[in-house]
Amino acid sequence: IKDMRELSPKKRALKALMGGKTDRAPVTSFTGCGGAVNAEMQKATGIYWPHAHKDPEKMVRLAIAGYELGGIECVKIPFDNIVEAEALGCGARYYEETILFPVVTEHPYTKPEDLKMPDNILELGRIPIVLKAIRIAREEVGDFLPISSHVIGPFTLASELVGIEKFSIWGLKNLNYVKAFLDFSTDFIIEFATAQYRAGSDLVTVADGALTPYMVTPDVLNKLIKPALIRIANSLGGIRLLYIGGKIESMVPFLAECGYDGISVDPSVNIARVKSIVGDVKILGNVDSKSTLTLGSPEEVKVEVKKAIEGGADLIEPSCGIPPEAPTINIKAMVEAVKEFGSRK
Repeated sequence: IKDMRELSPKKRALKALMGGKTDRAPVTSFTGCGGAVNAEMQKATGIYWPHAHKDPEKMVRLAIAGYELGGIECVKIPFDNIVEAEALGCGARYYEETILFPVVTEHPYTKPEDLKMPDNILELGRIPIVLKAIRIAREEVGDFLPISSHVIGPFTLASELVGIEKFSIWGLKNLNYVKAFLDFSTDFIIEFATAQYRAGSDLVTVADGALTPYMVTPDVLNKLIKPALIRIANSLGGIRLLYIGGKIESMVPFLAECGYDGISVDPSVNIARVKSIVGDVKILGNVDSKSTLTLGSPEEVKVEVKKAIEGGADLIEPSCGIPPEAPTINIKAMVEAVKEFGSRK
């Protein structure tokens, strides 16, 4: 029998997501709305945002630095979450600062009649750049590291097309509009996500970062958004993960019922308590990205990792990806703590 200590990061992560036996918990950053690199890694590699958002070779070299400099056991592409909205004609602003993500500045859609699905989705905006980066990454890392990519979720994409205020108001009084935009966004997301698998992604995260239970009524959440998320899960042929902005404990049953292989949970979630209600769905989390990983000490990071492992997290991850401001010393502390406390022998 081959010694399990020889598991590559890719094999370990895929086994953990598919319910196989592993030597220890993987430490990854598959979920969230960004990449797995910080500003310090940009400085160390000499590859900075916004250039790395627009150049596939730079994107890959910087993405691999997440593992080489931080120990995060994956390659995560892209680093931002406006690729889809930009491809569909939304105006965008890029910042020269290494800690600021690009943002959507113009929302050109006002009504369902504006929705026309382009014939050449995979040629629009930065979509070809992302797909090329995935292909390059696959060649660069072979089968050693898992390649993870993401699409934004249907609520977030629909909100970007029209503006989140307008979309939220429609949710109170114009459900036909909401459904039309969610259906359109879902179709677009499925095509882009499917192309990511074809390009070489081992898994795709649906990152619905704008979705929280406070932004929508329970009716919209359960009758419109949930079917859209389920349709995406059912249409994707590979391992798929789900991340939303409001992944608090009361939302865990909703997340677990959407048909994904794994879900990301908030730092406030008691993993041991929710394990019994998620069935075979794997739990990824739940080191606090914004406070502990970014502002805490390495010792505080290790305490949170130990708690997540003891709670039964299947993969140890920062709750909202790796913020660009997070110091590398804390990222390394997260990795070291998993190796120290995460043994499954």
